[in-house]
Amino acid sequence: MTLTLFGPAWGLVLAALVLTGVVVHLRLRGRDLASRRRGLAVLAGADMVASAAFHYAYLTDPTVHFPLWQNLPLHLCTIVSFMLLPAILLDSKPLQVLCYFPGALAGFLALLSAAPMYYGHPLLSLKTFFFVAHGLNFVIPALMATLGVYRPTARDAVRSVAYLLVLALAVLPVTLLLRAVADPHANYMYVFDPEGAAILEVFHRLIPVPLVYELPLLVAITPLLLAQWGLYRAFVRVSTWLRRAQPPVVPPLTPALSA
Repeated sequence: MTLTLFGPAWGLVLAALVLTGVVVHLRLRGRDLASRRRGLAVLAGADMVASAAFHYAYLTDPTVHFPLWQNLPLHLCTIVSFMLLPAILLDSKPLQVLCYFPGALAGFLALLSAAPMYYGHPLLSLKTFFFVAHGLNFVIPALMATLGVYRPTARDAVRSVAYLLVLALAVLPVTLLLRAVADPHANYMYVFDPEGAAILEVFHRLIPVPLVYELPLLVAITPLLLAQWGLYRAFVRVSTWLRRAQPPVVPPLTPALSA
């Protein structure tokens, strides 16, 4: 079965990701916090393996243009794949905010708008791990919230925009160095070129200045980040309502002991 965007194989991958999220939530929800963290850490480890696997598949395929110096783990989605494990184990609020808000959003959008080079291969191929890794980038942050490992707030949603800007500025010197000594087309965090990303193309035409053209994007995605917080609040309210609607558990009666 060939994997094509929105095709049957793509749908199977998406269904498997959703099923994974549901099963992991149901298995971990009644456990103590340490156990929930350990369970999510295993999933985060799988995300890292999936990310490494699809990079290996593309880097070793001579028929695909996938230059090493343009595909180090410095793109947002790859950074998130490797950031989730410390975010879970270290209980780092900035890392959790980055993963839950822009990280999960970027992973979800990548599933819906992958470049043509990422599909057209057999479903049972290492290249499919591109979709697995990006899917886990939104499944794991969602589980962090539903399992109480991280509790998103509206303030976090807004704060994540600043964190994302700081991350882009941190990656920029590495990008400049790589462009100078290794590959002049290195373009991490899309600082220099939108590379076909539709919304970035719009801003790049309006503001053809590296990095600066991305600043309006930070404003544009803020409502989406707040919507992610809104989904979490809706989940909390529905969960609370369901718990209250359950009939109380009455302990079984035991016969009185006779003297």
